[in-house]
Amino acid sequence: MRIVFAGTPANAAQALRLISQQHQVALVLTREDAPVGRKRVMTQSAVALVAQELGLKVHKANRISTTELAALQAAEAELGVVVAYGCIMPQDALDIFPWWNMHFSLLPKWRGATPLQRSIASGGDGAGVTIFELDKGMDTGPIISQRSLEIRPSESTLSALPRFTSFGTELLLDAMQIRPEPIAQYGDPSFAPKISRADARLDFNTPAQVLANLIAALNPEPMAWAELAGSPIRIIEAVSISDQEALAQGLLPGQITELAKRVIVGCGQGVLELISVQPAGKNQMRAADWQRGLNEGAAFD
Repeated sequence: MRIVFAGTPANAAQALRLISQQHQVALVLTREDAPVGRKRVMTQSAVALVAQELGLKVHKANRISTTELAALQAAEAELGVVVAYGCIMPQDALDIFPWWNMHFSLLPKWRGATPLQRSIASGGDGAGVTIFELDKGMDTGPIISQRSLEIRPSESTLSALPRFTSFGTELLLDAMQIRPEPIAQYGDPSFAPKISRADARLDFNTPAQVLANLIAALNPEPMAWAELAGSPIRIIEAVSISDQEALAQGLLPGQITELAKRVIVGCGQGVLELISVQPAGKNQMRAADWQRGLNEGAAFD
């Protein structure tokens, strides 16, 4: 099948590489080069790099204007495939040929920008992949194919995304062969807006398991954090523990201590064990190494 592919980040590049092995990619749309890192070096998207490696025609755009519409018309494609492009397709583009989007939840659960993060934060609720046809709404189009997929224990967004992308690409390729009749979404929708830094601040009055899920969901972006003595500390990895020795410490919410070489924090219910953290201005480190420099009785604000 002759297609147009639209995507930007690394997982989209992963999907592009697999799709190009079975179908003719006439055009790749990706976002424009952007500054990356502390030195703000202008950098091509992961999709642009893979497309160039594969010898595919690349068009960079942060919005679909008349130039992009002309390029889409000239591609003479049968189908458009979207994987995390980061740009809304206007109706003029949708009218050229059908567009299928790979979405990381069981729609209509978690419509929006952060479906996988919300699934992980909620303990796996709505986890899966949906291939659906784009329409003018926000993730409201009819479903082409859909499958549930479990969140593994202690799995973060960082570690889950490649697995979900691989699974979703197989689902997409199967659908491209079968071309099933689209089915309207049904059920009550829920929403997954972009997660802000303020949303990522941890409240240790919350149950430990809820915090552990949230920390996993927010890795790698925007990263969960808490404040200690006025300084932000990123919490990279943590697990909820409920053994009696840990609970017997009687820690107040946010209170930090060391127990049998483990760094534990009191929560509203249960205890959180910190695995890795990142203090402000420093690299990630083992929580045990970080905790050695704390004063006795230290507690998150």
